[in-house]
Formats: sequence, structure tokens, C-alpha cells
Amino acid sequence: MRKYTQNLKKCKADSQGEGREWSVMGEILQTRNEYRKEEWRQIIQECQESGLSNKAYCELHGISEKTYYYWLRKLRRAIMEQAVPQIMEVGPEEKGPAEMLYIRYRGAEMTLPDGTDIDAIASVLRSLQQL
Repeated sequence: MRKYTQNLKKCKADSQGEGREWSVMGEILQTRNEYRKEEWRQIIQECQESGLSNKAYCELHGISEKTYYYWLRKLRRAIMEQAVPQIMEVGPEEKGPAEMLYIRYRGAEMTLPDGTDIDAIASVLRSLQQL
């Protein structure tokens, strides 16, 4: 990393307003960053497929656990930034047969949906008693 920073400073000092070298160095750094992202994506994938814990995998391959989690977080953020929100049509929920409440009283029958107000049911039953 120090080498890249030194080259970047040198390039910036040499350009003195030319900008061409500066943009070339920027492209080089971008290419390097993409390469590193791909390299770490492969490492993380191998770790997850290995069946080992992250800690055990890192120890086995001589990787700093902090560095592993840094790149894991960085790659997850990059994926989230690339994700485009999608609008999906949601149709009405398919419901199974609704639970119903069946009441029979003195030859009268009522079928009410489950969740009907209990006070309303009591009022209807009182009315039926008076018949």
C-alpha cells in the first residue's frame, strides 16, 4: 500500500496541472481495488464452502481474522449498494376456509365469522330467548 501511495504522490507532483498522469493512476488504483475485491470474494466463498468456522479457516490459511471480517463487511456493502429496489405486485392472500362460528338455538341457526364481537352475539341470543 505504501508503494501505491508513494507513486500516487509522485504522479500528483509530476503532473502539475496536466491531469493525464493523475487519471491514469486513478485507473490503476481502481483496477487494483477491483482485483482485490474479486480475490477476497473468492477467499470468503472458499471459507463458507469449507465447512470450517471462519476463525479456523483464517488460522489454516494465515489470514488475519480482522482482515477477513473487514472484507466481508466491505463486500456486503458493495452488494447492497448495487441492489436495485424492486417493486413487486402483491396479489390478495390466498386464504383457506375461514374459521366460522356456528350457533344453533331453538331451531335457529347462525353462522358467523370467527372474531365476531361477543357482545353482538350475546345480544342476538338474548333476542332469540324472548321469542
